[in-house]
Amino acid sequence: MPSNREEIIAEIKGHIGRFGGGFGDWCVGTAKDPRSPFFESHRVAEMNDGLTYREAFTPGSAEAIRDYLVNECGLRLELDAAPEPGRFVFAYRKTAPAHPASLSDHATLCKLAP
Repeated sequence: MPSNREEIIAEIKGHIGRFGGGFGDWCVGTAKDPRSPFFESHRVAEMNDGLTYREAFTPGSAEAIRDYLVNECGLRLELDAAPEPGRFVFAYRKTAPAHPASLSDHATLCKLAP
Protein backbone atom coordinates (compact mmCIF):
# COMPACT_ATOMS: atom_id res chain seq x y z
CA MET A 1 0.00 0.00 0.00
CA PRO A 2 1.46 3.37 -0.95
CA SER A 3 2.66 5.74 1.77
CA ASN A 4 3.23 9.48 1.79
CA ARG A 5 6.62 11.20 1.63
CA GLU A 6 7.06 11.84 5.35
CA GLU A 7 6.11 8.27 6.31
CA ILE A 8 8.51 6.72 3.81
CA ILE A 9 11.40 8.97 4.85
CA ALA A 10 10.77 8.26 8.54
CA GLU A 11 10.50 4.50 7.93
CA ILE A 12 13.71 4.34 5.90
CA LYS A 13 15.63 6.48 8.40
CA GLY A 14 14.29 4.32 11.25
CA HIS A 15 15.33 1.19 9.38
CA ILE A 16 18.84 2.56 8.92
CA GLY A 17 18.99 3.37 12.63
CA ARG A 18 18.06 -0.22 13.50
CA PHE A 19 20.56 -1.80 11.09
CA GLY A 20 23.37 0.64 11.92
CA GLY A 21 26.07 2.49 10.09
CA GLY A 22 26.11 6.06 8.88
CA PHE A 23 23.77 7.24 6.17
CA GLY A 24 26.76 7.34 3.80
CA ASP A 25 27.02 3.56 4.13
CA TRP A 26 23.58 3.18 2.53
CA CYS A 27 22.41 3.32 -1.09
CA VAL A 28 18.98 4.49 -2.19
CA GLY A 29 17.12 4.29 -5.46
CA THR A 30 13.76 3.77 -7.06
CA ALA A 31 12.37 0.75 -8.85
CA LYS A 32 9.36 -0.21 -10.91
CA ASP A 33 8.82 -3.68 -9.44
CA PRO A 34 9.82 -5.16 -6.04
CA ARG A 35 9.81 -8.61 -7.67
CA SER A 36 12.60 -7.68 -10.09
CA PRO A 37 15.89 -9.63 -10.25
CA PHE A 38 17.56 -6.93 -8.10
CA PHE A 39 15.19 -7.51 -5.19
CA GLU A 40 15.16 -11.29 -5.64
CA SER A 41 18.97 -11.48 -5.62
CA HIS A 42 19.06 -9.58 -2.32
CA ARG A 43 16.42 -11.84 -0.77
CA VAL A 44 17.77 -15.16 -2.05
CA ALA A 45 21.43 -14.41 -1.26
CA GLU A 46 20.53 -13.31 2.27
CA MET A 47 23.06 -10.53 1.92
CA ASN A 48 22.19 -9.17 5.36
CA ASP A 49 22.47 -5.72 3.84
CA GLY A 50 19.27 -4.46 5.39
CA LEU A 51 17.40 -4.10 2.11
CA THR A 52 14.13 -2.27 2.64
CA TYR A 53 11.64 -0.71 0.27
CA ARG A 54 8.45 1.32 0.45
CA GLU A 55 5.84 2.18 -2.15
CA ALA A 56 5.17 5.84 -2.93
CA PHE A 57 2.03 7.12 -4.64
CA THR A 58 3.79 8.09 -7.90
CA PRO A 59 7.20 7.66 -9.55
CA GLY A 60 7.72 11.42 -9.15
CA SER A 61 7.09 11.18 -5.43
CA ALA A 62 9.50 8.24 -5.17
CA GLU A 63 12.18 10.24 -6.98
CA ALA A 64 11.62 13.24 -4.66
CA ILE A 65 12.04 10.97 -1.62
CA ARG A 66 15.19 9.44 -3.12
CA ASP A 67 16.60 12.90 -3.85
CA TYR A 68 15.87 14.06 -0.29
CA LEU A 69 17.64 11.02 1.17
CA VAL A 70 20.65 11.65 -1.09
CA ASN A 71 20.88 15.45 -0.82
CA GLU A 72 19.80 16.00 2.78
CA CYS A 73 20.85 12.78 4.50
CA GLY A 74 23.90 11.67 2.55
CA LEU A 75 22.73 8.29 1.24
CA ARG A 76 24.44 7.18 -1.96
CA LEU A 77 22.45 7.26 -5.18
CA GLU A 78 21.93 3.82 -6.74
CA LEU A 79 21.01 3.95 -10.41
CA ASP A 80 22.54 0.73 -11.70
CA ALA A 81 20.71 -1.80 -9.52
CA ALA A 82 17.18 -0.96 -10.65
CA PRO A 83 17.47 1.14 -13.79
CA GLU A 84 13.73 1.60 -14.41
CA PRO A 85 12.33 4.37 -12.23
CA GLY A 86 9.12 3.52 -10.45
CA ARG A 87 7.03 4.01 -7.32
CA PHE A 88 9.21 1.90 -5.01
CA VAL A 89 11.96 3.55 -2.97
CA PHE A 90 14.60 1.09 -1.77
CA ALA A 91 17.63 1.38 0.49
CA TYR A 92 20.35 -1.07 1.43
CA ARG A 93 23.67 -0.96 3.23
CA LYS A 94 26.55 -1.05 0.79
CA THR A 95 29.29 -1.46 3.37
CA ALA A 96 29.39 -3.00 6.81
CA PRO A 97 29.50 -0.33 9.53
CA ALA A 98 32.54 -0.03 11.77
CA HIS A 99 30.33 0.80 14.76
CA PRO A 100 26.72 -0.35 14.31
CA ALA A 101 25.12 2.53 16.21
CA SER A 102 27.34 5.34 14.92
CA LEU A 103 26.00 8.05 12.66
CA SER A 104 27.96 10.70 10.84
CA ASP A 105 27.41 14.38 11.67
CA HIS A 106 25.59 14.78 8.37
CA ALA A 107 23.29 11.88 9.26
CA THR A 108 22.55 13.45 12.63
CA LEU A 109 21.53 16.69 10.92
CA CYS A 110 19.23 14.75 8.65
CA LYS A 111 17.27 13.50 11.65
CA LEU A 112 16.11 17.05 12.33
CA ALA A 113 13.94 17.30 9.21
CA PRO A 114 11.57 14.78 7.57
